[in-house]
Amino acid sequence: MDSFTTIIIFIIALCCIFLLLKYVSFYRAKKFRQKLNSKFGEKPSRDNDFASVSSYWNEKMSHKDMLNYIDGITWDDLEMNKVFDRINTCNSSVGEEYLYSMLHEPEMNINALTQRETLMEYLSANPEIRLDLQVILSKIGRENYNGLSSFCYDVNSKKLKRPYIYTVLACLPLLFTALLLLKSPVIILCLILSIITNGVVYYYISKRIVRGISAMRYFSAVLWGAGKIIAACENIDNTIIENLKLSYNVFKKLGGSLSGIAQQRLSDIDFLIEYIRIIFLTNIRSYNKLLDAIEKNNDKFRLLFTCVGEVDALISTLSLRQSLPFYSLPVFYMSNELNIKDIYHPLLDNPIPNTVDITKSSLISGSNASGKSTFIKSVAINGIMAQTLHTCTAKLYQTRPALIMTSMAVRDNITLGESYFITEIKSLKRILKKIPDIFCICIIDEILRGTNTIERIAASASVLNYVSELDCMCIAATHDIELTSMLAVQYDNYHFSEQITQNGISFDYIIKNGPSRTKNAIKLLEHMGFDDSIIKSAQDLVQAFEESKTWKL
Repeated sequence: MDSFTTIIIFIIALCCIFLLLKYVSFYRAKKFRQKLNSKFGEKPSRDNDFASVSSYWNEKMSHKDMLNYIDGITWDDLEMNKVFDRINTCNSSVGEEYLYSMLHEPEMNINALTQRETLMEYLSANPEIRLDLQVILSKIGRENYNGLSSFCYDVNSKKLKRPYIYTVLACLPLLFTALLLLKSPVIILCLILSIITNGVVYYYISKRIVRGISAMRYFSAVLWGAGKIIAACENIDNTIIENLKLSYNVFKKLGGSLSGIAQQRLSDIDFLIEYIRIIFLTNIRSYNKLLDAIEKNNDKFRLLFTCVGEVDALISTLSLRQSLPFYSLPVFYMSNELNIKDIYHPLLDNPIPNTVDITKSSLISGSNASGKSTFIKSVAINGIMAQTLHTCTAKLYQTRPALIMTSMAVRDNITLGESYFITEIKSLKRILKKIPDIFCICIIDEILRGTNTIERIAASASVLNYVSELDCMCIAATHDIELTSMLAVQYDNYHFSEQITQNGISFDYIIKNGPSRTKNAIKLLEHMGFDDSIIKSAQDLVQAFEESKTWKL
């Protein structure tokens, strides 16, 4: 076989290998797209690391004064971490972090929600583009504790002090290399010492900024993804995409500097290049220059972060919508009313929808386990979802834009030495303090349950009467039937009820007009098999109290 034939065979073999690799790459990409598409609209099953997911929100809260946000008490009362778990199918960490922050910030500006809906409508009508974006966001990737959000509000604290020192140190090896022409042993020694010094400096400084370097690597991926998202959405007129273009144009020139920090080096030539970078402290000097650029354009950096995150969060919302039995877009108006049709709790697998028109502050009474708490949580969660995801688990949710505040799952605060009642009144106090600043929908479950009956009813009636005179809407669930008559003028009344038969107690979980007229605590004791003597004693005590208004055991 002559050399020419050998070369031809070699070239053909290379082409075959190249085509095979291209086919494998194409096949993997196709399978990945199919996997993403098949999972779209399914309930997520991932475990979220909330210490990481909350990074951007925590940074924002620590550096910005905010009036309109879902506070920690409301978040915990409504088990919003579980709601987040139900919603989150984001393909990138920046998307997860933005979604978590977005759920904390209900929009009072309806135009912002309109822009979100416009983008979701476009992606819903163009599923191939939506899938393209999912692939792009997946390539950005989910990387817990990536550190990027820490550059959104406090860049200066991450910068290395006295950066000129690293420039001087980087110049010394060049200087001594040039002086080698003098053929002096001292120069050779100085060159060796400068290289060793820079290696030591690189090692210790790199350890100090390891999280910053990790953040820059992730920023490189986000910046790349931003460019791809803009190209994929070039045909849509949307503020979110326009803001992404604006911020991307500021930082796209940093791509070269980021690539030096971001890329992992594995080949022999890459290791050689890395040694050169160590000698001349290239990554350290590039790191500080990048932070200078981010600090100079910090508002655009935040805009880039939030726009990429918002695109991911809205795709997650589209997946949520497809996974629900039914949903609707919220309707906003300025009247202090809440019109609801077939509302349900988004975490329930087999929910029972409820319909009600609440035209003013209302009391929800009813028996234990009849559905009061689930209903008011459904109202509150939908209020948050309406003004963040522009999505409601109801056939109609018509409301005035409002901040949702709750006082529900109150517990003793042992670490502060506070009783249940002290914790409860502090929870109520924060609501009363917020109402004058912004329109609120206040959701209260069993007001002031932590004290004796007489003072509870008196104090509860006074607090609720005070709230009814403010510009807000209050929905309070209560066992205290006395409140329904005491506040009959100030509050509308609704109730949940049960049916008691010889076979036990059953609930329909349907809200009804008017106050509750039934009590079931003793019946529940009987149904659960308590001793007959306990049941008889309890019944006698109730009868004696109703006759004399005093307790006699």
